[in-house]
Amino acid sequence: MIKALIFDLDGTLANTEELHYRAWEKTLVGNGLPEFTFPTFLNYVGSSNEKLASDYACSYGIERDATELVLAKQANYMELIPEIELCAGVREILNRFHGEKLLAVASSSHQREVMAILELHGITGFFTQVLGGDMVQKKKPDPEIYLRMQALLQVSAQECVAFEDSSHGLNAAKSAGMFGIAIPNEFTRGHDFSRADRILDSFKEVGDTLLLGLVAGSESQD
Repeated sequence: MIKALIFDLDGTLANTEELHYRAWEKTLVGNGLPEFTFPTFLNYVGSSNEKLASDYACSYGIERDATELVLAKQANYMELIPEIELCAGVREILNRFHGEKLLAVASSSHQREVMAILELHGITGFFTQVLGGDMVQKKKPDPEIYLRMQALLQVSAQECVAFEDSSHGLNAAKSAGMFGIAIPNEFTRGHDFSRADRILDSFKEVGDTLLLGLVAGSESQD
């Protein structure tokens, strides 16, 4: 039986990718990088601020360390948060399963950013637990954030479904032993979702029949 639905934030619950790019472009170009293109940024979708910052710190003419770059990017991003919109079907799935399933957020973004977006749209109260990427040591695709969320929710891995838009996130959930549903967006459709239990177009396809099918399919493989 599925007891918990766990959601990634960026690109899954909220359309944030272009704003993350704008914040990184302003940060990196402002610190000496000649240019930072959107296709380059897309290589990091589903990863963490720390990964991108470490790749550019002390290189390409940038003298600030990774921690400084992350803080500068976060400051630029926080200014853009009022522009962020929720993805299609988010309110519907939260209203549908609130009170019936445990709902949680497991994001690579920092907790401060995650909470600001949830509060902006008035959906914080739907979630039993919220974990940001700065609350774990290892970032997606490492399963640490999902393993920690499982412990917080006090459920088994096979009672959890994770919703992700990227291969990094999907692989993190699957490596934690959870069901993984991919909902690619326009920036991640080319990712490898071969480990996904389902690949959907939107949250509108999620209902009791789909969740029951995940469990039935798993049991038939045992």
